[in-house]
Amino acid sequence: MKIKIYQVSLDRDEHTAAFRGLYDKAMTEAGVPVVDSSIYDCVFEGEVNCESLEDVFRMLNINHPEGYRARSLSVSDVVEVTGSDKLKDGFYFCDNIGFNEVVFDPTATKQSELFLKLEPANKITVLLVEPNKYPKFIEIEDSLEAMQRAVGGDIEEYMPFSDEVAIICNEEGKINGEPYNRAIYSEAPEEEMTYEEMTSRFREAERSGGNSVVGFIVFSADSFDKEYPEAARTYAVSSNNKAFMPNMGGYSIYGSSLDGSDRNVRLERYMAKEHGGKDGWKIERCYMKDDSKKQMLDVIAGKFFVCYAPIESETFQSLPKDLAQKYERMFKYPETFVHTQNGITAVPFKPKSKEMER
Repeated sequence: MKIKIYQVSLDRDEHTAAFRGLYDKAMTEAGVPVVDSSIYDCVFEGEVNCESLEDVFRMLNINHPEGYRARSLSVSDVVEVTGSDKLKDGFYFCDNIGFNEVVFDPTATKQSELFLKLEPANKITVLLVEPNKYPKFIEIEDSLEAMQRAVGGDIEEYMPFSDEVAIICNEEGKINGEPYNRAIYSEAPEEEMTYEEMTSRFREAERSGGNSVVGFIVFSADSFDKEYPEAARTYAVSSNNKAFMPNMGGYSIYGSSLDGSDRNVRLERYMAKEHGGKDGWKIERCYMKDDSKKQMLDVIAGKFFVCYAPIESETFQSLPKDLAQKYERMFKYPETFVHTQNGITAVPFKPKSKEMER
């Protein structure tokens, strides 16, 4: 909610109204006490993370906003509230006990030399991952307090991946006995190969009748009229395509870019190596990943979120679209953890429904 704080100016307080309760006020309007607004100064304005007037009182006595120089909130101060989900817009007098709504004219006040306007906090979009639930994108303030609320305690930054992303978790999650959430694995190593070697593996996988395999084709930047990042030029291709399956009456190679901007494209129409001809998209490199060589690095206990953490920036940022999609897939399924003779094993599972998530 947004608040303004008004305090009695001691220079204009001819009747010593400062620090006195409403029992001294005789004048009312429709049963609501009227306060002499002309002796008040506005000392603070801003959006605050408070749900009640008691929260406002605590904040302006115990945890002052950075840069706040006026008196701590006390009896005779007036709080103007707007945009609250729980309080109606209006003016509230800090009384000897609690707060009382009053009639107040902000146009009759002056602005204090100590006035502080708290600018709205910058907000970022992050991927929140909770135990036993599917991940979801949320918007939070780019502030330490908001991040601590998101994970339920003091935060720890963890950057185990080659991407410029950070996992922000509760640094005492395990000590406090928070439930295990997700396992963190090393990234599968890339095996570089030629396009011919990759398609040969595709055909072998489909002939054997086993599980289909996936490879990645990176097209050169000069294949396109516009400049694209590598994730937009890299297409994931499955062996489960007619071009690689035996006895199929057709020839098609569908692929999707890693950033999600180009989905289910018939690549054989564009590739120079296929039917695209000499002016078609040229292959820069091809690779496959061996997921069997991934290793469990850690297990995170309690809630965490994933955000963008570019090296050149001093602050966390919203996840770009391609990284948002990548890490949503990575942490899509909640995991249950089993202790074995060889250590902890993580077993992914699907919650029965959104409603049944705990």
